[in-house]
Amino acid sequence: MLTAPRATARHFYLAFDPDFQPEESDMRFRLTYEGKLEANGTAKHKHEIRKDFHAQLKRLWEVEPNLKNWTFPYDQKTNLPRVSPLRNQVPAWRYLAEQYSRIGYKFVPVVSAEHSLHVALDILFLRPDVPGGVLKSGDIDNRLKTLFDALKMPQAADELGGYIAPAAEEDPFYVLLEDDRLISHVGVETDVLLQPTPTAAGNFLPNDARLIITATIRPYAVHMQNLHFA
Repeated sequence: MLTAPRATARHFYLAFDPDFQPEESDMRFRLTYEGKLEANGTAKHKHEIRKDFHAQLKRLWEVEPNLKNWTFPYDQKTNLPRVSPLRNQVPAWRYLAEQYSRIGYKFVPVVSAEHSLHVALDILFLRPDVPGGVLKSGDIDNRLKTLFDALKMPQAADELGGYIAPAAEEDPFYVLLEDDRLISHVGVETDVLLQPTPTAAGNFLPNDARLIITATIRPYAVHMQNLHFA
């Protein structure tokens, strides 16, 4: 159950789950982002961040055993290839790409309601202003809202920001979340950005950020399709 956000000068919670305690069995990985992170970002800005995460999540599906070895029963009604002629299973990413095909894209979310998964996020947020300043500036919620929108699947074409078709390397398109309601816990630690981001041409720009996002995934209801996450 979530409680009200807590805050200190540098560390605060947007959503706090008192029952959340990381365990060895949890699947845990880190995503990174550096560059412009605007408050109330445009659809184009959000999708460009989403594209950055896609490349990292695509690699995650290649190396993370929980994802790499995740399969679903073969369904003759689909055209999905089996893992092998001897196994009546299909790779999870192929199954998900068909399940979440919409607005010209085939999305592959790691966390979905269908599979009873949720995620806790712990974010190290580096930005040019002094420690704690982001709390006083009043824009933290809106900048993180931009981030959360970029971590989830878009629901409509106008959320693609003009990217009406995926690039060749974006078929399928990997995202962290089906929906940001599947985020159960968000802890944020802020600090000073001491090195400009690559896109800032050596300058410290107000909207720039460097983020390290630790994602911890676990099922909220265990069943056969998510048993290896338990």
